[in-house]
Amino acid sequence: MNCPSSKKKPKRDGKPRQEEHLEQIPFRLREIMKSKERMKMGPSKTKKMKKAEAIALTPKPKPGDATLGDIPVPHFRRKKKESEKSYLRRMGNEAQHVLFLTKNQIERHPERELEEQEKPAGTGKCKSDKKKEYDKSRLDRLHKKKLDRREEKAENDMFIDEVAFGEVAMAPPTLSIKPRKALIKPQGVCKGLLLNSLLGQTQFSTAKPSMARQRMMEEERQRVVQAYRHLKKQKQHQQEAKAAGIDKLKNLQ
Repeated sequence: MNCPSSKKKPKRDGKPRQEEHLEQIPFRLREIMKSKERMKMGPSKTKKMKKAEAIALTPKPKPGDATLGDIPVPHFRRKKKESEKSYLRRMGNEAQHVLFLTKNQIERHPERELEEQEKPAGTGKCKSDKKKEYDKSRLDRLHKKKLDRREEKAENDMFIDEVAFGEVAMAPPTLSIKPRKALIKPQGVCKGLLLNSLLGQTQFSTAKPSMARQRMMEEERQRVVQAYRHLKKQKQHQQEAKAAGIDKLKNLQ
């Protein structure tokens, strides 16, 4: 049996780890510390570190992946302190690797990919054009409706009279000033007279008639006067004949 004293006690005042220590430091202070370290290291080392970080972060494509692009072309450059034999071996290995990738590459159809990329773009363009035409026609319809409403409102306002509160109309409105070419009704002329219809005194205009019109009116007046005299003579003869007949009847009695 293990004694209770043999159990390991947790360290309370242990030295903190580097990660925990950095987490407690604010972000801006950490950046300042990193920039100081870079300045101490120099520009060449910082470039190498950035390049190594970028290479580590970039995901390496798998050989069986269908979404692989073009095979990268290797660029050869002899390194420092590299022998000619190792340099040639490295070039041979890289060339063999490229040949292997080309043989095992999946069959690709770039022209089909371009067509597929162009198709949705074309359909989207057509849709956008149709939408623009629809929006334009809709705006035209709304503008036309607005103009029609405005015209209708203006017409209604023309026939609306503003009547003050308590105003009473005892008679229809009358014109105080008549237009120039308005027909004037002569005063003192009865409606049912035959002579008025013959003379044409029902309505006449204030405009001065021409010479031919005056001559025609004069001839018409003379004719009407003659007709009136003839009617008067006939009426007189009828009255005389009637009186003579009455006298004969009286004499017979």
